[in-house]
Parts: sequence; structure tokens; C-alpha cells
Amino acid sequence: MGASQHTMAARQHRCCMHRTTALTLLAITTTTVIASPWPAGPEIPIDIDDASNNLSGATWNPITETLWVVRQDGQLWEFAYAHGSESFELVRLRSLPAAAGTDIEACMQVEQFSAHEIYTLDENTGIVSKIVNLDGIASVQRSWNLSTPNNGHTMPGESGGAGPEAIEFVPDTALLEAGFKMPDGTAYAGSTKGMGGLIFVGHQSGGLLHVFDVNPGASNDFVNYGSFQTSATEVAGLHFDRASGLMYIWHNPGNVNSLEVTTMSSDASTGTIDAAELYDTDMPQGNLEGIALAGQSACGAYGAESNGQMLFLTRDGGSPNLGSFRAYPCSTDGACCVVTGCDTVSATSCGHFGGLWLGTGTSCNECPPSCRSDLDGNDDVDINDLLTLLADWGPCP
Repeated sequence: MGASQHTMAARQHRCCMHRTTALTLLAITTTTVIASPWPAGPEIPIDIDDASNNLSGATWNPITETLWVVRQDGQLWEFAYAHGSESFELVRLRSLPAAAGTDIEACMQVEQFSAHEIYTLDENTGIVSKIVNLDGIASVQRSWNLSTPNNGHTMPGESGGAGPEAIEFVPDTALLEAGFKMPDGTAYAGSTKGMGGLIFVGHQSGGLLHVFDVNPGASNDFVNYGSFQTSATEVAGLHFDRASGLMYIWHNPGNVNSLEVTTMSSDASTGTIDAAELYDTDMPQGNLEGIALAGQSACGAYGAESNGQMLFLTRDGGSPNLGSFRAYPCSTDGACCVVTGCDTVSATSCGHFGGLWLGTGTSCNECPPSCRSDLDGNDDVDINDLLTLLADWGPCP
């Protein structure tokens, strides 16, 4: 089966799982996302000096238009796209302070206008460090040991080589727009610690996504809100695109790579993050750990195809150490099927409508036929449907 046939079969399978009830104006979905083939095209190496192994994390800053890459021993690279050579070139190389830890697995930026600071995650200790003065003598300004028991929750430390592996910050504006709920199902009302959003840490044990509200002005002041289950048993990398409101979760259990994309909702099951897209066939190979994307606002930029955005992956051992992909789809819009019709919108908007979202790039022609009379969703219009109608006969409340 070819890639396009595989994707169509997956969409048709999702459509077959769609059910409606007579008393709803919009379709309510209870679907399981079926995986699709890798959409970003072939891997193109980016040369990186002195990084033969142990590349771990990456993050993209859309304000400075630069890619940051970190290695476990605390080496940090910054790359920018050179239009003349049509390639990414090194801007600076820094050694992080020893206080940041000895097993740096991930990095992120909170204030993207602050070009000379970065947050790192040490797997051995579970400590997140805010490192400043990257344009001079770098130093740790604040740190938080997120593995410390807190608020009735504990993020496990490293054990048997599996520990906290990925980190990302998501602003309040994006979380509130998405209708984000805490792992216990309570509605999110905004950060109370002053960072203006939440920190998410992906763990290699159980594929959990741990949630923290951190005080940026005081070390070790944070609230642990528990964790979400993801679609795999391990999380290796995280990237949040502030332009689209999508979180990209890279999985790598036993070097079996997959990419999960979520709108940050957890409507299907409390404590489990909803997957809007899942890619697990024809995937890039190797021990790939860190992920970053240029974002939907950079469609066709930095060497990407005209309808694509740049995606970056770091490889811990093997070659290339840093790979780029030029064809990851820019648009997240797809067909949103509801009882009353269809529109092409994002997964987030479709969720707000209560519709069935068929995936990126789909058309309304792919929506399943509506069978309004099949009230119990068993693919037959029979006496049970009539009894359901009669039971609800009368004025609407």
C-alpha cells in the first residue's frame, strides 16, 4: 500500500468510527487517531562541528530566527539560515556552566525576545536551569528540582537510563485558547506563579507528560500538577508552535520513532492528551531525541518547500548528528465534518465545533455520509431508533 493509500485508508477508518445522536446539532467524536506515514520528506544533514554523538535537545526561536542545539555534556550551538549559501551556519558555540548538570537532555526558551538566555533540563537530577548571559560568561540564574515531591505528585528521576528527557514552555494565551484542562480534568485558569504559562516535561518512563507551574523569580518554587499519558511509552522530544497552538511530541522507545501532534486538549479521556495526528510509518531512523520546527508562520522559509516548514531532529549517535526536513506541512487545516455540513478549519476549531476532524490537508468530500436517523449509531435504522425518538418526544428543555 502506498503512502497516499495508507493515509486515505486511515481517514476512512476514522470516518467509520464517527457516531452522532439525534439531540445534537453537531457531531461528537469518539475516534482513535489512526497513524499516517512520515510527511516531511527526506533528511538533509546540517554540519555541526565537534558533535559526533550525544546530541540531545533542540529549540527554534522564531523571533531571532535561530536554531539552538544542546549536547549532554553542556555544549550549546546556535545556527541561523544563510540565504547566500542556502544552508544553516553556526552563529555561536557555548559551553554551559557546570551547575546546569552533566546530562543535559533538552532546552527551551520562555521569553523568545531574550536571545541570550535558555532553559535546560538535566536528566540525572530532574533540575531545570535558567541560563543567562549567553553573549558573555554564561551563568545559572535560577534552578528548579522538578523531581522533588510537590502537590501530591512526583516526577520520577532517572532510573536505568530512563528519565526526564524533553521540556517545553506553553504560554497561557495558547492554553486558554485551546480550552486546556489539567491532568485531573479541571479547567485551566492561568498560571499562578508568574511565568505566564506552564512547563511540560516529557519522560522516558511510561510516556508521561508532566505539568509544572514555575515561579521564574525564585529557585525551587513550583507546583506539580501531575501528568498526562501520551500515545507511546516514552517521550524523547517536545516542541510547541505558538503560531498554530500545536504541540509536537517525539517518541523513541527502543529507537522506534513516531511523532504525535496535539492541540493540548484531553477531552476523550481525563489524564490522556488527545492526539490530532500520529505518524509512525516510513519514519526517519536512529536514536532521534530532540525536535524543533520553524513553525507555520515560516511556511516556505529557511530552505523549506513552498508549502512546507522546516523540521529539525537531533540524533544521539550515528549520522547525521543534526538533520533537517523541508516538507513538513504548513497548514493544519483539514475537513471538519458536522451533522449540518463541513468546513475546512484547524483541529482546534473543529474541536470547538464538536466536529469530526479528518486530518491535515483533507477535504470535505472525504466526510462520511450522515445518517441522521441512526440514533444509536449501530449502522441500522430500526425500532430502537424509533423508541429513542419517542422517548424524547415533546418540547425541548
